[in-house]
Amino acid sequence: MKYRYDVMQHFTSFTLLLILLTASTQANSDSLFNADQRIDIEYISPLDSTKRKQLQLWLQDVSDALLTVYGAWPKDRFNITVKHGAGSGSPVPWGQVNRGNPDNVLLVINPGSAMQEIIADWTVYHEVSHLLIPYSGAGDGWLSEGLATYYQNIIQARAGVLSESELWNKLASGFERGRSEKQWSQKDLTEISDNMGKYRSFMRVHWSGVHYWLTADTTLRQQSNNQVSLDHLLEQLKTCCQHKSMSAIAIVEQLDQLAGTNLFKPLFLEYRASHAMPDYQPILNRLGVIFQPQTNESDVVLTTSAPAAEIRSSIYKGDGR
Repeated sequence: MKYRYDVMQHFTSFTLLLILLTASTQANSDSLFNADQRIDIEYISPLDSTKRKQLQLWLQDVSDALLTVYGAWPKDRFNITVKHGAGSGSPVPWGQVNRGNPDNVLLVINPGSAMQEIIADWTVYHEVSHLLIPYSGAGDGWLSEGLATYYQNIIQARAGVLSESELWNKLASGFERGRSEKQWSQKDLTEISDNMGKYRSFMRVHWSGVHYWLTADTTLRQQSNNQVSLDHLLEQLKTCCQHKSMSAIAIVEQLDQLAGTNLFKPLFLEYRASHAMPDYQPILNRLGVIFQPQTNESDVVLTTSAPAAEIRSSIYKGDGR
């Protein structure tokens, strides 16, 4: 009888511990839903109920902004992990995507930052935008970084965080920062991109990538009378390939196949062999974005008479809006 009592006592203690652990996990997690899609949020730093609710509402707004690309999240299931860390004065000093099953977006939040500062930070928009392509993380990272930087600004604009002029000012100013980074002009983009820790040409890498995606998006829209866009193709890419792990070149080949074009791969090969940030003024001029980096004027001027002004407006508003 004593043996049975000891077993039952241990069983009861274990059950109680399991209940407490489960309750603790639930107390530090939330979930967001869109139809049958789900995002699980885990807070691994101590939070009071008010701060946790504020962070949940913030991430709900971010996930809603992500829906402006094509009406669904790029993954049917992914996780977001939030932790405290004060590595710099930035409200969100670090973020990264860890690919897996499911993918996880890590966000490091500065505990000394006010909630309004965290909400105004761009990092989370950049990280969730990485999920728009099933990139394996091996080689030609400029393609993935460029897409994430392109869409971090677009989805903020579509969600009302940025105005149309602010969107294009951020893109134009970024292009200028990329153009100004010339210290490794003897190295091609792939070499620079694959060794960013060594060369540290972050602006050239990111903004060459943004220029690639803006060029591809604009060309798609022009060729189709604004009926086919990068948004459309990314939705199709989700349908066929969200559970795959693909190289950069496999992704651009798949996009060409989905679009029935010979656009993405030739452009990819051209950019990866480049030795400087491409000239950005021609495409901005075509879109009706007047930007003069040598002046003290901080804002761009948008014109409606440019050949691709309607396309510029569509990129800002999103398809079907």
